[in-house]
Amino acid sequence: MQIASHVVHKYPALKEHCDIYSNRKAKHVFWEDQVAHSLSIVDAAPNKLIWEFTVEEIHCNQLGNLHGGCVATIIDICSSFAILVHEGKAKWSLIGVSTDLSVSYMRGVPEGVTIRLECEVQRVGKTLANIYTKVYDDHGNICYSGSHSKYCIDSRL
Repeated sequence: MQIASHVVHKYPALKEHCDIYSNRKAKHVFWEDQVAHSLSIVDAAPNKLIWEFTVEEIHCNQLGNLHGGCVATIIDICSSFAILVHEGKAKWSLIGVSTDLSVSYMRGVPEGVTIRLECEVQRVGKTLANIYTKVYDDHGNICYSGSHSKYCIDSRL
């Protein structure tokens, strides 16, 4: 997982979480590790986090396009991190756990294409958060979208 230097200065918590996420692999191999190395945070603003992801062969289905399960995983990860750029009354120190994830598939993306994920935080409360993500191909076409609900686990740890 990579993060642009100008984003680190604005949101140091993003860097901390990216490091934690990336360093886990030394201990165990998790499902999401198949995509984490290809993810990069390229920009951030209040309530908005932008990622890039380069589709590799390992991420594709038999038709040569980004696998639907992989799309869901990427949206899950990227939208979860967006909670850390929320600017409002409720602040979470962790990215929480998923309670709901809905993905729409509009257009396939083949190997070699770098997609752009734009995650917009819609609401963050004491216990629940909602994030909406749009995924674009390298021509600016919307290919996938996702609606993600998260539950805060800060007080549980």
